[in-house]
Amino acid sequence: MAETNTGAIYGVKALKYNGQALGLISEDGLQPGGDSPSKTRIWAAQKRNAPFAVLKSTPGTKTWTFTLIELSADNMIQVMGGTKESTGIYVPPTEDKDVQGVFDIETVTGHTIRIYNGVLTCNFANGINFSNVLGIECELEIQEAGEKPPYKVFPPGQVPPAGEIPSQS
Repeated sequence: MAETNTGAIYGVKALKYNGQALGLISEDGLQPGGDSPSKTRIWAAQKRNAPFAVLKSTPGTKTWTFTLIELSADNMIQVMGGTKESTGIYVPPTEDKDVQGVFDIETVTGHTIRIYNGVLTCNFANGINFSNVLGIECELEIQEAGEKPPYKVFPPGQVPPAGEIPSQS
């Protein structure tokens, strides 16, 4: 049965990095953010009631934030880099590593938001106590993607092409 596209997008089904699921995300899900575009108003001496022109001086940024709460070594490697020892111990990289690539936000409504060039920055969050779990707070910033658009929103029933995912060799 074909899924109905009501236009509503909700519910995180999975977040994938280069085709691989990142693990469980806190119940807050993914939150959009970033910096709004800035503009410069050009005033003319002869026209004082409104700007003569408005120029976009910076386009702004688009980001998504989330907290990864399933902290297996494999998930931590995907968001922060590093390695896993044969015993399952996570070993972080000696220097911060940029995690960059294709990200897919899959939703329960059947939509997929594909980000063609995302950069992930992360740090620990939430603390360790009896009312919360340790997490990794992540910010996914959408970067310029060359010939591709920064992102696409695929409706229910449309699957993003697997050929757009970089090989993981």
